[in-house]
Amino acid sequence: MTAGIGLGELCQKCMRDVTRKASRVGRLVAVVTTLLLAGYLVVTLRAVAPGWQTTARTVGAAAAVAWYLLSYRIVQRIALEWLKSRRPSSVVR
Repeated sequence: MTAGIGLGELCQKCMRDVTRKASRVGRLVAVVTTLLLAGYLVVTLRAVAPGWQTTARTVGAAAAVAWYLLSYRIVQRIALEWLKSRRPSSVVR
C-alpha cells in the first residue's frame, strides 16, 4: 500500500515501466506489420498502369504511414491495459 494511490492503481515508477513496455510492444508490432504491408503494396502496385505509377506509389506510401501510426497507437493501448491488469498480481513485495 502506498499513500495517495487508489486501490488497483499503480505508482509512478510502475506506471512508467508499464508504459515503456507497452510502447516497445506497440513499436515492434507496428514495424513488423508495416513492413508486411509495404511488401504487399510493392508486389501489388507492379500491376498498375505506367501512367498511374506515381499516384499509386504516393497513395501506397501514405497508406503505409497511416497503417504504422494507427497500429502503433492501437497495440500500445491494448498492451498498456493488459500490462496494467497483470502488474499487481505479478509483483511480490
